[in-house]
Amino acid sequence: MEAATVRNSFLWAAALAAACAVLAPGVGQAAPDARAVTLVDQTGTPFRLFDLRGRPVVITFVASRCKDACPIANAEFSRLSERFRHDRTQATLVTITLDPAFDSPFVMARTAHQYAAQAPRWRFASGTVPNVRAVMAGFGVAATPDRHGVPEVHSSFVYVLDGKGHLARSLLLSSNLPDDVAALFHGAHRIR
Repeated sequence: MEAATVRNSFLWAAALAAACAVLAPGVGQAAPDARAVTLVDQTGTPFRLFDLRGRPVVITFVASRCKDACPIANAEFSRLSERFRHDRTQATLVTITLDPAFDSPFVMARTAHQYAAQAPRWRFASGTVPNVRAVMAGFGVAATPDRHGVPEVHSSFVYVLDGKGHLARSLLLSSNLPDDVAALFHGAHRIR
């Protein structure tokens, strides 16, 4: 087996194990430390995921220099933002960097601008390297950089927190994301 294949298999296994560890306490509990860590959005405003309680929050992790899944995640979140606007869904989108050493708040602001993301409805978040890594760890997000430091292989999950700030669902990023998330906010068992 090639070294890259072994590394990729190991990374996916580690991501799956980390995601399971986050969910081990059961649906309804995100890692408390991840929700209490200070991040900075594209306007330079510090916030914590705890601060967003009161409405559901949909979270993904991207890197501005990634050319693989991250542009897809941003495009799907853009579609989701439009869907929320159209349906008048009261939820917040949060895109958190996987690459805090490069993706400063300024870089995340530039990326937010590319996707017409406007805080506080859709926050593109960065922060100090330790803070961003603590949030990544809290959600079981794994990333392996290439030789240039760009996160080359990483998990591509979307996390949905309910209005109380508890983890309600974890979804795999897909082109069906707007429909999948919209379905979570409607019906008898909707997330509030």
